[in-house]
Amino acid sequence: MKNTYPTYYKKFACIADKCPDTCCAGWEIVVDGISAEKYNAVCGDFGDKLRRVLKTDEDGDRIFENINGRCPFLLENGLCEMYIRLGRESLCKTCENFPRHRVYFGARTETGISLSCPEAAEIILNDPAPITFETEETSAPLVPSDFNAELYLLLMKAREKIFSIIQNRSRSVHERLIDVILLSDKLDRLIRKSEYEEAEEFIRSFCENKFEAVANAPRAKRAFSKYISDHLEAEALNGNWKSILSSTKLFSGTYPEEFEIEHLAVYFFFRYFITAAYDGDLIGKVKFCIQAIIVIESLASGCTDKQARIRLMQRYSKETEHSAFNMALLRSKIRKSRFYSPENLINILSFKENSL
Repeated sequence: MKNTYPTYYKKFACIADKCPDTCCAGWEIVVDGISAEKYNAVCGDFGDKLRRVLKTDEDGDRIFENINGRCPFLLENGLCEMYIRLGRESLCKTCENFPRHRVYFGARTETGISLSCPEAAEIILNDPAPITFETEETSAPLVPSDFNAELYLLLMKAREKIFSIIQNRSRSVHERLIDVILLSDKLDRLIRKSEYEEAEEFIRSFCENKFEAVANAPRAKRAFSKYISDHLEAEALNGNWKSILSSTKLFSGTYPEEFEIEHLAVYFFFRYFITAAYDGDLIGKVKFCIQAIIVIESLASGCTDKQARIRLMQRYSKETEHSAFNMALLRSKIRKSRFYSPENLINILSFKENSL
């Protein structure tokens, strides 16, 4: 088995009670079957507590029942009662793995850390050096995966090209993202017609465009307003998130660290682009990534405090990526609305260039 991961992946270690946020609040924690069996066998008062809070939700998943929005095992000092009482090996897969994420492609896996974790966000966004990747052999067993192997290999080549575009610092980050949209839009049309040889040649021959970015500002603002209203329809997991979103304007201030947007783009495209090998929806993945970058940059625009910017980016990921309901809602909106068209996304990114 081969596993590919960003080089920063191995830098991550949970900082436990020193964390400014907690992964044990706001989310429902899904418990895998093996862990549920172990919990049912625990004796004593703690075993009674385990069985009392282990519930089955409306989707049939086993979960720990939230108490005032918190995991019942989250102590006031920010530590985990289960970890303290039963040790690390007692953690269910959700708790053991977070913020790591993994996707399987037959004899290959891809692994990363989620932006929704404050410590992971610091690791991803603090270092200005371009993000690199490593691949290593592992002893992990092969996991059967129902994906299109031919499409997967094509998407690997396409993503390598996309990373080279995103990390070309001789151009503005928005120019780079526009090129990614242009490449992806044409590639998606070729894939839908199963023209894989033509698609591979297109990737190989694609040249970065030189153009003057001139935006239709009212159109850009209307599309962005739609993005915000769609996000406001989602469930808010914590605090004042909807208030922050509702006051966000499109690129309302100068962004001081362009490499942070570059790193965001690499993060999102590494995590989602290649998963089109499962459903063939390449352009849907690209639209999600680009709109997320636009919303996050707008959230952080004009914020000169680097830690505050990173915190906003982490909040977006936590509120969006780690809610199955919110992700399903956004994917539906993106699929149905013309405001997420490649043309509208390009117009928004051009608006930024036109306003510099």
